[in-house]
Parts: sequence; C-alpha cells; structure tokens
Amino acid sequence: MAIAKVIILTGSYGTGHKRAAHALAKALDLNTSQFSTRVLDVTSLAPPRLDSLEKRTFLSGVTHFPSLYHYIYKKTQKNNIASSLIKKMNRVGVYRLISALEEEHPDLIVSTFPVASVMMSLIKQADWFTSVPLLTVITDYSVHSTWVNQYTDGYLVATQEVKQMLIDMNVDPEKIMITGIPIHPKFSGLQNKRELKERYHIPYHQKVLLLMGGGGGIFGHFLPILRQLDKIEPDVRIVIICGQNRKIFQQFTQFSRTAKHNIQVEGFVHNMNEWMAIADLLITKPGGLTVSEAIASELPMIIYRPLGGQEADNTQFLLSSGISVATNDHSELIEHLIDLLNNPLTLDIMRTNMRPYSIEQRQSAKNAANAVAQFLSAASSIQFA
Repeated sequence: MAIAKVIILTGSYGTGHKRAAHALAKALDLNTSQFSTRVLDVTSLAPPRLDSLEKRTFLSGVTHFPSLYHYIYKKTQKNNIASSLIKKMNRVGVYRLISALEEEHPDLIVSTFPVASVMMSLIKQADWFTSVPLLTVITDYSVHSTWVNQYTDGYLVATQEVKQMLIDMNVDPEKIMITGIPIHPKFSGLQNKRELKERYHIPYHQKVLLLMGGGGGIFGHFLPILRQLDKIEPDVRIVIICGQNRKIFQQFTQFSRTAKHNIQVEGFVHNMNEWMAIADLLITKPGGLTVSEAIASELPMIIYRPLGGQEADNTQFLLSSGISVATNDHSELIEHLIDLLNNPLTLDIMRTNMRPYSIEQRQSAKNAANAVAQFLSAASSIQFA
C-alpha cells in the first residue's frame, strides 16, 4: 500500500489546537506503514511581527474584555452576514500556505484550527487543491461558524450533541464522524493511582488538588485565592501547573516555601496524564483539550472564571452533563472545593457521569486516526469539488 501524506494544519492561539494536532499525528504515526504526517502551524506563516501582534490582541481581548468577545462570538456563531465578514478577514498567510502545500503534495489535509479551516476553504474556492480532501477536527464541545465551511469534506467531533449542532447548521450528517477530541495516546488507559502516588512520594490517603490555568498559564490574580486555599482544613496537597507563565511560577514557588499545605509548583509538564490520574479534583479553565483530558482521566472539575465564547459553551456542556461545577466568585470557589473534598460520594457521582464520554475520549486519537484512514480509503474513488 502506498504511503499517504497527511498535513495537519493548526494554530497557536492557546495550546489546545496544537495539542489536538500532535495527538492525531502521533496516532497516525503509530501506523507508519500507511501515513506520513506533518503538523503545520498556519499562524507561523504570517509575518512575525503581525503574528505576534495578532496573538497579543487576541489574548488581551479575550482576557480583558470577555463580555465583548462573547458578544462577537455569539453574533457570529451561526452562518450569517457577520460570520461571512469574519471569514473574509482570515486571508493573512493564505499565499504562504498555498506555497507550503505545493511543496508537500499532501493526499489529505486535516485542520484542528478554525482559521485554518477558513483559509483552506478560501484556497479551494480559488481552485487550488480541489482534489485534496479536507477534514476538520472540532476541538470544543460546541460549534462556531468558522469551523463550518463549504469546501470541508468531513468533520471529526467530540459528541453526538456536537454532531447535532452541525446538522442544525445544514452539514450533511454523513460528513460527520464522532471520534472524541484527539488527546495524546498517553491518556488511552486509566492508570494505577496507588503506584503513581508511591512514585511521587505522596501519601495514598492524602487528597490531591490540581490547579491549571491553560497552556498559557492564564491565572490572573490567583495568589489571593491560593492564600485562602492554604487555610482550608482538609489535609490536601496542592499541585499547580503553571505552563509557560514564568512570573506566576516564581510567585507560587515563593509562596509555597511558607505555606501550611504541601504546595508543589510545576511549569510545563509532559506527564499531565499522571497528574490527572493522581488528582482527586481539578480547578481549571474549560479549554476543549484540558476538559477532554480530564474526562478521559475521570477527574472531576471546578471551572473557575470561564471566559466567553467557546469556554462558555464548554462550561455549559460540563454543567449539563453533571461532571463539573463552575463559579466566577472567589468565596464560592473555596466553598465548592471544601464541599467536594469532604464529600467523596459527590465526586464519585461526577466520575460516574463522565463514563459515557470517558471511554470515547481515552480512544479519541485512535478513533480519529481510524476515521482518517477510512476517509482516505473511501475518497480514493471520489472526485471532490
């Protein structure tokens, strides 16, 4: 069998889109006899200064003006005049992307980034790469119009609910495959908590609270909350994953030296699957990949200060599924934390509610890779528009 070349397009606005891309690439590469893969960050194709400015503007807008971001997101969530204007603005880097694809000669293009999906639809509309199929992997538990494009040949989605959202946006049901959001194959099985706690020198009966602020470490003014957490009575170890935020890492490390509880501060880690297996409870932002990893690990969550847009939609999915609580208030966060740590039955109920999704999520990268293989096999005799 000939080796199929798969280009996975992604973007670096946050880390979730890239993590999904690399998870899928890893799963495809496990079958080296069939696929040759490359992950391409389309945001790197823009001029460096413009790319940096766009990222800073996006992150600043989301964090400092969440209500405005949410308003724009909702106004453009469905296909309408406003969403069409948004799509037409995503032209920066299109010609560089065409050049990159011409060098690669891909058999299939996969997008895990909505801007990349829009760019590829514009490229196909202009009669470039019309014979190369395009798959889009939606990395949230909702759908925005930028994910949905005329020249997309298939969609990989998290749940039946997301599939129905696409159908409601007039996507052909036969184009939609439920695979789960691709997460690293490290999450493919539940791990032995007792063995992991022994390895990390954590007493087995000590509760572990995991704090995450997203790949960019968006913790905001979290230090006062940490001071309050340090006053709670249950014996708990607090593990903080700061990502690439060095300032927060230094602040939390300094605080940990005089804290009452055992506070362990980590930067960017490669063993998130182990920390999620060890933890009893997670405080986090509701990014699609973080949520999916927690679901695969059957780790109950407290969602703190979700931003607008897709984070609001992801939070709604978690709450309606009974697998999380959410709050924007410092005091209520502490109340939720104490209540959950002191009521293991409530945590067990949340874990039980995760199980319809957790099995799918643990196999998500493999499911996505199988879907790609099946799609390529079926597409070999199909002429795409």
